[in-house]
Amino acid sequence: MRTPTLFVFFMLMFAVPASAQQPKPEQIAAAKEEIWAIEKSIYASRSQGNFQLYIDGASPNFLAPFPTGGWESGRDGLRRTGTSLAGNSREKIAMNFKAFTLQGDTAVIYYLNHRTVRPNGEPVDEWYEVMHVWVRKGEGWQILASMPRQVIDYKP
Repeated sequence: MRTPTLFVFFMLMFAVPASAQQPKPEQIAAAKEEIWAIEKSIYASRSQGNFQLYIDGASPNFLAPFPTGGWESGRDGLRRTGTSLAGNSREKIAMNFKAFTLQGDTAVIYYLNHRTVRPNGEPVDEWYEVMHVWVRKGEGWQILASMPRQVIDYKP
């Protein structure tokens, strides 16, 4: 089993109550469209050097691994990342939706990103798998966890 799969399994094990009802197809479709729109907005803001939409959309209990090791936790961890990206507006990322699931008030979205320009303007050919765990908060959604993983030698 791959690491992202294990991560999501454990997140869902604690986040989804056993009594959660199976959502209807139209509920799944609506949640998917809403969350995918938020994801695209986050990356659009990020490409303009603004990380605030990500910070504002995160749960206070947000958790994600750093690519270089260690963990980013809570909104403070995201603020540190946002500070390092502030003002860098040259990043270019194409997002490719892959999968979505919903159970109760917990959703998981999976997509593939193709980054062709880093925030500092450096041209690259980088592919990342991204998995986000979302939880419903009132009428909206918050990101509870993120599991990005660079894909080496990806061939579309």
